[in-house]
Amino acid sequence: MRDSETTIVGLKRELKATRARARELRGQNEGWRRVAQTLRKLAGLDEARFKNLLSSESLPSE
Repeated sequence: MRDSETTIVGLKRELKATRARARELRGQNEGWRRVAQTLRKLAGLDEARFKNLLSSESLPSE
């Protein structure tokens, strides 16, 4: 195998691993959003107060 072919194979492998990690993180993010919404409901916060709380902690509200 030539050097450029080896490089391309390595890049493809890295891209595949990066995409898998992105999918995993997306799943974790969805789980944490569900937890946050449950805690918001338990605390009795309306949507505006919850968004203020998130922004005060520099967290995204979307």
